[in-house]
Amino acid sequence: MGIVYREDDDLEFLQYCSEEDIHQLARYLIYDGDGQKRSTSEILNDEKFKSLDGQPDKWRASWKLVAGELQHFGGDSVVNFFRGNGVLYKEIVCDVCDNLMIGFDKKSSTYDIESLLIEKISEVFWNKMSEGEKKKFFDFIGISYGFLGVPLSFIIGMSLIDSRKIGFFKLSSWLAQSTLLAFSRTAHFGFIGLAVVPLISRAAYQVTTPSAIQIAYMRRKYEQEDRFK
Repeated sequence: MGIVYREDDDLEFLQYCSEEDIHQLARYLIYDGDGQKRSTSEILNDEKFKSLDGQPDKWRASWKLVAGELQHFGGDSVVNFFRGNGVLYKEIVCDVCDNLMIGFDKKSSTYDIESLLIEKISEVFWNKMSEGEKKKFFDFIGISYGFLGVPLSFIIGMSLIDSRKIGFFKLSSWLAQSTLLAFSRTAHFGFIGLAVVPLISRAAYQVTTPSAIQIAYMRRKYEQEDRFK
């Protein structure tokens, strides 16, 4: 059938992202948690993609291919993985939030809905973490150990991790790394896997949930890099 990218303002920034970040997004689309290729993925068989074999920036050059395949996993494709036209990314992230029972205003910006997704999934992780894991988290984010006994929602509410500043970028980075570990059934699950795997058990959400987290992280990374240019 071929992958067709639907022009989407919320995904256009992907062309400026790193080779590795786009490759990681593609991995969620191409492989399942056991490392087996998904029968529904067409990326590796695309002729344009195959022509880039051996090129150091083949994933950056193929960002529309990756984005297009994600669009075809969205919306009604929870039941039917592929259909004639993909859906816009905002519909995908809203669908993910609905599945995770995260309340949000559909009139909100995609950025703000992503922020809610980051906060709520991070809170699930937080509630499963040991004191030692929380200390590592604080070291990563750059917060005092004095907040160890405080709910993550309070920490975010007190603007210690502000949604428009580097602290929230670090939170999204931590969440993206944690999701990668949780996604792979061959990795050690720990608190991460136990918290998240039941929430993404349905086939389509095994693609769209980690993909939305990865894109949210990539957007905030791009935002930070653009801010300090």
